[in-house]
Amino acid sequence: MREDYQALIDEVSTLLGTPATLEGRDFGLIAFGAHESDGESPDLTLDTVRTRTILQRRSTAEVRAWFESFGITRATGPVRIPPEPAAGVVHGRVCLPARSGGVAYGYIWLLDDGALDLAGPRLAAAMESASRIGALLAAEARAGARTGELLRALLTGPAASGRRDETVAELRRVLGQGAQGPMAMVAV
Repeated sequence: MREDYQALIDEVSTLLGTPATLEGRDFGLIAFGAHESDGESPDLTLDTVRTRTILQRRSTAEVRAWFESFGITRATGPVRIPPEPAAGVVHGRVCLPARSGGVAYGYIWLLDDGALDLAGPRLAAAMESASRIGALLAAEARAGARTGELLRALLTGPAASGRRDETVAELRRVLGQGAQGPMAMVAV
C-alpha cells in the first residue's frame, strides 16, 4: 500500500502546489512529496522539523506534542498552524487529518505561507484525498490487529484444537506471500 500513499501525497502536492508529507498517528513518516527549491527562495527552504522528519522518518515527541496542542487529533477539517522558529518550525503548516470512522489514523502536512484558502475547493479536494488515506490506514490497522489475534490464538490455544488448522489457514491468507513455505516465530 505504500505506493498508494505516495501517489495520493503526490496528488495533494500537485493539487495545492506545495510540498506535503504524510505521517501516521504516531508521527512516523509514511510518504512525502518532492520539495523543489533553488536554494534562493526563502519560501521554499526546508525547515528543521521537515528535514528531521524526512531524514529520521519520525518526528520527535516535543514536535508531536506541539502540533497536537492545536487540536489536530480531534479535527475533522484543515488546521492552520503558525510558524514557531524557536521550535524549528520556520514555515507554518496546514494539517489535514486522515480520518476514517471518526478516528485520526494519520496527518497530511502542507507547508503554508498563509495563502492556502482553508474553505476553498482545492483544499476540499485535498481533504477527499485525506479521507481516502484515512480509509487505507484504517484497513491496515484492522489487518494488523487481525494478524495479532491469529498469532495469539495459535500460541495460546490448545494444540489439538480443531480450529488450529483453520487458524493457520487464515493466518496464511492474511500474511500472503510472507507465509509461503516453513515459518518460525521468535518471541522477545
